[in-house]
Amino acid sequence: MRNILTGIILILFAVPALADGERPIDALQRGVEAGFRVLEDPRLNEADQKEAQQLKLRMVLDQLFDFRVFSKKVLGSNWKNFTPAQRKEFVRVFAEFLGKYYMSKLQEKYKDETLIYVGQEMRSDTRAIVHIKVVWKGQKIPVDLRMINRRGMWKVYDIQVLGISAVRNYRAQFQSLLSKETPAQVIDRMKERIRKLDSKKKTG
Repeated sequence: MRNILTGIILILFAVPALADGERPIDALQRGVEAGFRVLEDPRLNEADQKEAQQLKLRMVLDQLFDFRVFSKKVLGSNWKNFTPAQRKEFVRVFAEFLGKYYMSKLQEKYKDETLIYVGQEMRSDTRAIVHIKVVWKGQKIPVDLRMINRRGMWKVYDIQVLGISAVRNYRAQFQSLLSKETPAQVIDRMKERIRKLDSKKKTG
């Protein structure tokens, strides 16, 4: 369930804030309808339009999520062991993997879930935590989104669902991998995961 909830959160907030002084929670609320339109468009829910729908969802995700900040925090102290070129490649490949994995889950499981906006905490001029609840099968699941304002746009860089942080979860996985593999091998491992996702989609 947590994977599906995270996918819902990743995609529903479609439009990052551009206006100076706009609150993070306002930017999220403004973007929700754009995400809903993609998910609920009957034309995109046709079987032969699922790939087009996923492409639109991933474009929304790219607008919302700061994959560079997320990747840097996920790698933690291992970030310094990646060359500049490897860092750029890691961010690109990790974003592609997350997009394909979560968007496919979202397409399969989305059932008109709704959100409740609880409030926000401004940690600084450029950092905030937005508190929401996802209404899931009659239950209200608390979700915290950590956001950063870079170049005038509010974007998410960590999601905490049921007390579990996406950054901490992935950091533990990559720390384990990087204790045995090189950065290049880890990047190749993610590329292989992407190939498997693509292959499963073609055969599914």
